[in-house]
Amino acid sequence: MQKLFTVQPALEPRAALQRWYRSTPLGQRLRTQLMRDMQVILDQWFGYNLVIIGSDSGIPIEELTRVQHVVQVVPTREPVQGKRKQVLSSDELPFATESIDVVVVMHALDMSDKPHQLLREIHRVLTPHGHLLLVGDNSRSLRGAWRQLRRLIPGRPRWRNAGPGRMEDWLTLLDFAVAPIRHKLVLPLSGRNRVGRWCASVDNWLVDHNIPLGSTYIIFADKLVRGHIQTPSIERAGARLMGLRVPKPVVGARGSASRSPLRPVE
Repeated sequence: MQKLFTVQPALEPRAALQRWYRSTPLGQRLRTQLMRDMQVILDQWFGYNLVIIGSDSGIPIEELTRVQHVVQVVPTREPVQGKRKQVLSSDELPFATESIDVVVVMHALDMSDKPHQLLREIHRVLTPHGHLLLVGDNSRSLRGAWRQLRRLIPGRPRWRNAGPGRMEDWLTLLDFAVAPIRHKLVLPLSGRNRVGRWCASVDNWLVDHNIPLGSTYIIFADKLVRGHIQTPSIERAGARLMGLRVPKPVVGARGSASRSPLRPVE
């Protein structure tokens, strides 16, 4: 008997998200909303190394940043567009401690089996006062509720949405200074007719006013470095300064700073 239809296997979550960003009106709208914020903040962050973790949403991050070296961490040896370098990924990032100036996370925590471990790795590889840009899905939204219902269908991709509130708590526990969360794609409706254009206009207005019901959120955070607090010294009553003779420095003496040229650090 000839089959009337065939069931296509579900795409892997990362591949499905990349296709959604590139081929759907909602994905393209979200990409535009994210680029507005990323264009401003990435232009203000400086450094030598930037690492992208997660899905390729089509946002040209290497064109929005002033950081010299951009590396993308991918889970498999798949082709990556642009000037990004491919690195085999796992929950343990293949970078030295405090060697990365900026980390951009694109939905990686939503798909990770060990999101806490990945966050600790991000904290480890970031330099002191390094920068973190994190994009994730909000389960407490219209699109998040629809995705939770779709999880009941066998074979659908599994997502682990921590939510913006919980993610902010996790980052605070790891000593990150978190800026106010930005919410995107508040009204997840689209269409090519007049109603669809109206929905997009309303959604952009809600995003501009940062209504906290967005399907996606973006977080900017800095890695804090706890300094040592010195104990103030206690002066004794009646103490007086004593004048001491200071020997005159010998100009051009061997080993002096004036004869030690500066050398670049290799």
